Amino acid sequence: MSQTHAPGRAAPAPAAALSERSLAPDLGRGFMLLAIALAHAHLLLYTPAYEPSDLDRATVLLRELLIDDRARPMFFFLFGYGLVQLASRQESRGGDRGTVRPLLRRRGRWLVLIGFAHAAVIGVDIVSVYGFALVLFAGLLYRSDRALLHVASWTLLAVGAFFLLIAMGETNSGSFMAFDPAADDTGFGAMAASRLGSWLFVVIAYGWQVLPGMALGIWAARRRVLEAPRDHRPLLRRTAAWGIGLALAGGLPWALITAGHWTAPSVLLGGFAGALHAVTGLAGGVGAIAAIGLASIRSAERRGPLTTAIAAVGQRSLTFYMFQSVVFLAVLSPVALGLGGRTGFTGAALVAFGTWVLSLLCAEAMRRRSYQGPAEILLRRLTYGRAA
Repeated sequence: MSQTHAPGRAAPAPAAALSERSLAPDLGRGFMLLAIALAHAHLLLYTPAYEPSDLDRATVLLRELLIDDRARPMFFFLFGYGLVQLASRQESRGGDRGTVRPLLRRRGRWLVLIGFAHAAVIGVDIVSVYGFALVLFAGLLYRSDRALLHVASWTLLAVGAFFLLIAMGETNSGSFMAFDPAADDTGFGAMAASRLGSWLFVVIAYGWQVLPGMALGIWAARRRVLEAPRDHRPLLRRTAAWGIGLALAGGLPWALITAGHWTAPSVLLGGFAGALHAVTGLAGGVGAIAAIGLASIRSAERRGPLTTAIAAVGQRSLTFYMFQSVVFLAVLSPVALGLGGRTGFTGAALVAFGTWVLSLLCAEAMRRRSYQGPAEILLRRLTYGRAA
């Protein structure tokens, strides 16, 4: 029996079969979730009067150099890349701009609400941030390549100015390795209320910061850079080398300050170090995706069990992003096991890595049973309605 759809609403695009999916974007999302876990786990630490060990300082140094302000650009780049793929599937089934843009904005509104609920658990949420960006900037999908590059450039300068002010404040206070004071609330209600109080500020302050990575992701998706990495090897090599190199060089001063290995001579210099860290983070995130694209060329020819599992996580990235928060809450928060009150930054990093490994095992089990992630199923149903 054929299905009919309401006028103005795009028909739901069925999830791509495994054989139809490109490996590189899924691998990128799978590795991205490891980076996000490492960036977020320490937010649930709450040890009173904590004195970081030398090992903790080394952990913070590596996290600031490789993860912080580098994981989010990976997320935002792949977000923009995925929008082109989603729109292309809809247009191949008869959709047009008049139906695709409302569809994307509807998806964005649901992402904001999902992220709002998620913020109660972890305190920092990315889903609502790019849902907010999708509601406001869905039209970017149909702008020219030149306009995309202009948007990326100018908003990146604004990101630098924003982090200049943030970093100056942190340099002035000197609280680089402080834990979340709300995390030691013994009641879940009090903890959630405290975190949700900052949710609106985070969405507004960071929602527009999606634009540099999102614009570059759209630009790259138009050229199918990750679907056909063999055809773009020179570009991917240059992007990986320059992007990762710039991120390491530009991130080192702020990483040294944050880990307590160097004291900025002035608040202004500390602010510039923080701004440079953030701006070069975009280069690092895009460079990391380029490196994954290169690695996918060989992996696609001979896909081993680890590659398959990482791709399975990437195919269910929203589900396992939420899964991370559930594990962190259960292991680290005082309302459950309370490990966050008995460990430091190195312990949090180990919890993050262990959670990612557990995600690989769960995703592989779901793949073998041809089961989509529950969060993906929910988002499709909310976006497309009962027909999905």
